[in-house]
Amino acid sequence: MPVHSSYIAAMGGSEADDAWAVHSEARRLSRTGEKDLIVLSVGDHDFTTDERIVDAAVKSLQAGHHHYTPNIGLMPLREKIAAFHSKRIGEPVGVENVAVIPGAQCGVFTAGLATLNPGDHVIAFDPMYVTYYGALIARGATLTQVPLRPENDFRPDMDDIRAALRPETRAMVVNSPNNPTGAVWPRETMEAIATLCRERDLWLISDEVYCTMTYEQPHFCPRLIDGMKDRTVSVYSFSKSFAMTGWRLGWVVAAPETIKAVEHVMSAMLFGSPPFVQEAAMTALDEAEDTVDNIRKLYRHRRDRVCDALASVPKVKLRKPDAGMFLMLDIRETGMNTIDFAWKLLEEQKVSLLPGEGFGKMLAGHLRLSYGASDETLDEAGRRLSAFIQRNG
Repeated sequence: MPVHSSYIAAMGGSEADDAWAVHSEARRLSRTGEKDLIVLSVGDHDFTTDERIVDAAVKSLQAGHHHYTPNIGLMPLREKIAAFHSKRIGEPVGVENVAVIPGAQCGVFTAGLATLNPGDHVIAFDPMYVTYYGALIARGATLTQVPLRPENDFRPDMDDIRAALRPETRAMVVNSPNNPTGAVWPRETMEAIATLCRERDLWLISDEVYCTMTYEQPHFCPRLIDGMKDRTVSVYSFSKSFAMTGWRLGWVVAAPETIKAVEHVMSAMLFGSPPFVQEAAMTALDEAEDTVDNIRKLYRHRRDRVCDALASVPKVKLRKPDAGMFLMLDIRETGMNTIDFAWKLLEEQKVSLLPGEGFGKMLAGHLRLSYGASDETLDEAGRRLSAFIQRNG
């Protein structure tokens, strides 16, 4: 009970609950067969996993590969992930640096358990992905959120970070490319954060799930900075990059000693990820890596399409995201509360967007729109949004 109440308070109290309730209602309407519904409030692809990957899982099951696996993954998969990381991130690593985990959220949770102690203090950011808070305080740590201001393109201010430091600060959690804002933090920002981590002997937990979905601004991994390899735990996922959201598979890259700690944590949670899922992931890396680039190209097109479609919508401002599959809409000029706006938009126009308060107080006045939909759907969503504001704004 105390943990739950502190979690709700930290995430904005009832406003955070109300924000996610809009999406829950959209899902309910979808299940009941509601016609003409456009759901842009969830971060999932509108297409299925590549058939090559699916076939590999089916063949693995048929071959009887459904028994226990090593806690941190099959060795061949760890080898392929190490090669993928070396190629895509630009940091040569080996299997001793890789642990397979059941999804990136589990990666953040495991990183917190492996690096924190009760009473430690963690710095994170507002907005942030909603599950971070619970994952980090599970170890008995406390958490302070540093603002990512819209006027600063949702990038951190080092003075704000320094102001949040305490004697008991043990770690910082960063997320670039960012969910929900789509901001990519530049190298100089990461280097400033790295300097602070070295000065204060801090762990850095780095969520890099959207690293393969960057557009003009390239992703930069903090592990590439001198002195950061032994103190950085980078978290990745097959979900977005390979369209494997429901497969629940990801990995962490860290120093060998940290990977051993992750292995101990994983042994207390589960006996490894399913072998057929891991073998499907091997096929993804071996035979379907083109999926990664195809997804990036598709979402860059969709980003540009939806930004063009919404450019003329009155009283709505938008910032073209650097990465990912989300667009933040600033509706403050409408004078409407974002939660009221989202509920009325769902009721009147059958369009579901997620109020920014679901990710933190800094996104009050903003709505998150997922452009994980077809061109026609995005165009229609733009028309409905424009009609809604003309009627209500």
